[in-house]
Amino acid sequence: MTLYTILPPEQVFPHAAEAFHNIHNYSYDGIPILIEQQSPTSFRVQRIISTDPAHYLVHAIQPGSYLPVLQGFNN
Repeated sequence: MTLYTILPPEQVFPHAAEAFHNIHNYSYDGIPILIEQQSPTSFRVQRIISTDPAHYLVHAIQPGSYLPVLQGFNN
């Protein structure tokens, strides 16, 4: 069976769930992204999960960028 997905293999087939306890799905202006909580007030963008090429050009959400406290975010 072939599985076509834009998700990374470690999310489709998680081998250690505790490795992903700080990673969350979030929507930034309608763009789905994965963020990692670094501290209670800081989040780092892990990955952009979108099929729209224009979303990858948004400078504020490039992987590795830090986002401030996110409104409406509760883990």
